[in-house]
Amino acid sequence: MFNLFNYLYAEINIVSGMVLILMLANKNKLKTKSSLPVDQQIFNGVMFLNLLIFLFDTGMWMSDGASGSLLMGINYLSTTLYYALNPIICLFWLLYTDYRIYENKAGLLRRARIYAIPAAVCTVMSLASPFTGWFFSITEKNVYIRGRLFLIMGLVTIAYLIYSSTIAIKDLLENDWNESKKIDLSLILFPAIVSLAAIMQIKFFGLSIIWVCAMLACTTIYINIQNSEIYTDYLTGLYNRRRFEQHLQRKIHANNKDSLLFVVVLDVNKFKKINDTYGHMEGDAALIKVAELLKKSCEKGDDFVARFGGDEFIIIGERFSIAEIEMLIAEINSNFDDYNKNHTLKYTLSLSMGYSLFNEKDTEDSFLAAADKKMYAFKQNNENGEQ
Repeated sequence: MFNLFNYLYAEINIVSGMVLILMLANKNKLKTKSSLPVDQQIFNGVMFLNLLIFLFDTGMWMSDGASGSLLMGINYLSTTLYYALNPIICLFWLLYTDYRIYENKAGLLRRARIYAIPAAVCTVMSLASPFTGWFFSITEKNVYIRGRLFLIMGLVTIAYLIYSSTIAIKDLLENDWNESKKIDLSLILFPAIVSLAAIMQIKFFGLSIIWVCAMLACTTIYINIQNSEIYTDYLTGLYNRRRFEQHLQRKIHANNKDSLLFVVVLDVNKFKKINDTYGHMEGDAALIKVAELLKKSCEKGDDFVARFGGDEFIIIGERFSIAEIEMLIAEINSNFDDYNKNHTLKYTLSLSMGYSLFNEKDTEDSFLAAADKKMYAFKQNNENGEQ
């Protein structure tokens, strides 16, 4: 039998879901999914999972207590999937936090295998619950009741949120500068709100506020992400100089002495001639293609690529030897050579490059200046660098 609260919660879910759909529809201005930054892809996953949870929660409310085998089937299916997704969305939040803090795709993939274990266990238990009653059961009158192991799912969900907050707080304490605070405070917001709502919902049976609160937290973070477009170069989609300087601060502060921190400064050869001869539209197209080729070259190393300004680009990353850094530079040159050979162009795309290694005596300025000096020396000595 339906009651007023069933309809009320269903309506709240529908409105909240519509907000998420609008955010997902306007999630970014980039053309292809493959070009999205890793953190934005994960955050989109958080919003999509939240949307699915609203869908299944609505199915639970609209079918709970109703008569008929069809509605009982909907209740079983909705409740099973609802329980399965609860820890998964929190796992995605942990992945998002991890990447925002460490900005290391390879490290994230390694840690994700461990992170996923509790969620995988809960997923199996959720799928088994219609037969075992572990997390929930449905009475003969089609009424949902919590199972004897219900708290396991709740504790796993909260544990993910607590751990994600812990690494954000740790980073905030260790890296005391304004940009770090802006990053970490937004990361703490989501788990704090959702954890508080989860505790209330566990304590008061029949209350359904967790994922509405999650949607509100996602909305706040979404607004912050939209504001962070000031860190993105509009033309190429790469990070801009301001974002690079922020990232450089973090890398120097957390300098891993077991590896070599390097920076590569790159300048497009004969770019002024491309602009003067073929126009600024063609010049913009050349810069976009340079950005694509640099991203392709740096994918394996998970390096940070930015447009420094004009026709100058910059890469920062870590390797275990100078030979590996020079392999990266060779890879970049190879990709540009292949592109020039396989495409009919009015001009040749090539780069002048210089790199430097960070040492304890370096400042940010001296670190960049050393690479910049080598790049200009290469440009002057190379006939391809003539303007």
